Formats: sequence, structure tokens, C-alpha cells
Amino acid sequence: MEIVNPFEAKGKWYKGNLHTHTKNSDGEFTPEETCAIYSKAGYNFLAITDHNRITRGVKAPDNLLLINGCEIDVQNFHIVGIGMIEEFEKEGMSPQQVIERMKQQDAIAILAHPYWSGLTSFDILRIDGYEGIEIYNQVCQRMAGKGYSTVHLDEVLQAGKKTYCFAADDCHIESDIANGFIIVKAMELKEKEIITSIRKGYFYSSTGALIKDINIENKTIKVYCEPAETIDFIGYNATGTRLASEKPIKYGEYEIKGIEKYIRIEITDRYGRKAWTNPVVYL
Repeated sequence: MEIVNPFEAKGKWYKGNLHTHTKNSDGEFTPEETCAIYSKAGYNFLAITDHNRITRGVKAPDNLLLINGCEIDVQNFHIVGIGMIEEFEKEGMSPQQVIERMKQQDAIAILAHPYWSGLTSFDILRIDGYEGIEIYNQVCQRMAGKGYSTVHLDEVLQAGKKTYCFAADDCHIESDIANGFIIVKAMELKEKEIITSIRKGYFYSSTGALIKDINIENKTIKVYCEPAETIDFIGYNATGTRLASEKPIKYGEYEIKGIEKYIRIEITDRYGRKAWTNPVVYL
């Protein structure tokens, strides 16, 4: 049994968005305006991921870490590269080749909004090298009601492929801001530390619901959260369980049976806001 519990990692929690557009592609605001809005909203880090280019030379507020990024679309895939150093010509490349070029720069590759893009889990399982899948994308939810891609995530995990899940704004207009984010446990608010923690799975995703602690001991997973309506422990096939109550719940536990393949946790509060862990257990 492999346990990946960010709440047991050393460091501090930092809030950020990894999918953001500015006027340098199809966003509403300049890079500086975008950074100022996210800083005011309490974010600690931000990746500007304009389409097919790296936005450089941005003056961000002192309390906001800016990380290089880029969104590259090829075939039906939109791939977000976090920590990219330079752009490259995508013409004639396959999605796999785009990911490989990102990895050559030691960047994180995230598959953006698969539901909105018309991708199936079979499409995703044909490629390798990405760190994760966007399971919530605010702009896709606003535009087409196709912001959630948790089924894609579960089908990939059920196939035995380890991957992480990300929530993001994909910010284009002001109403997109501060709807989907990740909270990362890292030693310092520096690009290298944030990326290292993401690679280790030391983060969870949210649209507003918050997790306070997770403890895994003696085959029992215990989760503590802000008041919620449901706590779901999700595994392979029909494994897992839902805890629900008419009154707000702040705690849930699940006894590992050994047949789940993986277990991730999904929390929903009274406002419909969610929090998602990456798989905390692999079996």
C-alpha cells in the first residue's frame, strides 16, 4: 500500500491558479492587472498560461509568486505546461511530442478540460508523461456546463495509471477568477519548491471547500474538513462510500478493504463547492 498524504508533509500551505489567460492571448486583462486581481483575492502563486506563448517581463505584486507557463493546443488536446523556459513550434507535433518537449524543459504537463475538449479516457490513456488532469475548469463550466472531468480521472486511475487532479480558473474574464484553485504544501514560496511539491502530490484542489487534515493509520482514512454536506471516499468500481447528513459534517472516516486500487476523497459543502484530494492511497 502506497500512501501520499500532503498533510503529513513538511512546509506551509500556498494557494494558486495554474491556468490563466491575459490580453496576450484571449484574456480580458493585462498580465499586471491579472496579477493584481489574484493577489487581492489572497492567492500566493499564479501561472500565466497564454496560448502558445510564454508571457514574460510581468511586474507582479511582491506577495504573488509568478510562474512561467503556456497552453499549447494540438489536435483535440490542450496541454498546460507549468515551469516552461521557452516556446516551441507545435506545427506537425502530436500531443505526446508536445508533452515530451515540455518534459525536456523540466516542466509539468497538465491535460486541460478533457470533457470540454471532447476527449475520452481512451484518448488520455494513449499518451504518457503528464502529471495530471484538470477535473474542474471554471471557464468551461461557465461557457458550456462542461467544467467537471472526474469521470476521466477515475477511468484513468482504474486503468492503473497514477495521475493527479487539478482545479483551475482558465481565467478569461473577471468572473472566472477565484473559482478553481489548488492548495500546495511546500517548504517555501518559490517556483522550484511549488513544482517539486506538485510532482510529489502534496496538494489538493478546490472550488471553495476546504480540507483541514487527513490521517491514515491502521487501514483507516480519517478526513477533517470545513462544514460539508457530503464526504465521498472514491475507489475502483463500486468501492468506496458516501457520508451525508442533513446537518453539516466536519469529519469522515473510511476503512480500507484492499480491493479499491486507489482511494481519493471528494468533499461538497452546502453551496455546492467542492474539494478533491489526489489519490491518498494506492493499492
